[in-house]
Amino acid sequence: MSLGRLLQLDERRAFDSTHRYEDLELFHVRFDELTGRRETEDALSQMAERGGRVALVGPSGSGKSSVIACVLGPLVESLPEQIIPIRIPVAAADAETVTEPRLFAQHIVRTVSGYATETLSAEERAALEAGVADSRRRRGRERTRRWSVGAPRLLADAGFASEAKSGAEEIEQRLGTGDVVAELTRMVSIFRSHAREPFLVIDDSDRWLRIGGTDLSEVANAFFTRNIQMLAKELDCGFVVAVHDNYLELEGYRDTRALLSTQLQIPRFEEPGDPIGRILARRIELADVSAELGELFAPEALRQLADLYDVGRNLRRVLATIDRSVQHACSDRVAPVSRELIRTALADLT
Repeated sequence: MSLGRLLQLDERRAFDSTHRYEDLELFHVRFDELTGRRETEDALSQMAERGGRVALVGPSGSGKSSVIACVLGPLVESLPEQIIPIRIPVAAADAETVTEPRLFAQHIVRTVSGYATETLSAEERAALEAGVADSRRRRGRERTRRWSVGAPRLLADAGFASEAKSGAEEIEQRLGTGDVVAELTRMVSIFRSHAREPFLVIDDSDRWLRIGGTDLSEVANAFFTRNIQMLAKELDCGFVVAVHDNYLELEGYRDTRALLSTQLQIPRFEEPGDPIGRILARRIELADVSAELGELFAPEALRQLADLYDVGRNLRRVLATIDRSVQHACSDRVAPVSRELIRTALADLT
């Protein structure tokens, strides 16, 4: 019976370690619930409501993007209606775009314009406005698979979306010769003319580390020195930016820190066994598999996972290890997942 449930979990990719931004809120177990302290999601939510400037700090894979998506993601409904989170992806942008204020401003404006261009059918718009009610979990998965939207609150009002798009196009043309801050302020004014408040979301800015032997720390340093300082000093608009632990030593970030409203830290689980168990239980529930954690994973395997978390606070790596160990268990036709299978999975991923 346990093997059959492991096969179901593997087939449904229950322990995938990466998901689209739109899906993260569904899988996230709030740190505030896991730690019993309202210092992460609730704190970010309060800062968003106040238009604060927030740095969310943590190592790779610790859950920064999941926290941001949980509070500010495209399907979140707990924020006040007037707040419009606008996700500004930067990891895939070229170095010049993320280090030059004029190009970065163009990137922001084009992103807003792109979101405003997306269209929803009447049925989709009605579903968006109606909310998720008691079947939120299942319908949430279906919606994020159908839609690829970054700011559905922007899309919900067709008149506002149309004005945001036309305004963004005009602003982008002026950005070639106009003042960067003045043009971005015009963009914010379009939102406020409709009693909306934009809140910029930069969740993938922790990627500029050593990649393929190339040290990209100077990109991160310039990003904070030039662009985040510009937003913090001169644009009357709230934002959250993901910050890798390594960035804390960069001069650009140290200089920027004083301009921010707050710095939130992804909490560390001092006793990781229970939190990791609850995260796995959530994945099992979402996969619609009826099974207890102890049926699927030997106690020694769960302890091994807790030790793995202790090494680097990398929940993404923990999930990838679980996913791979379940694949091995299914291939070998054994259950529950043992400590030896966890070790084998770790060797595969090294």
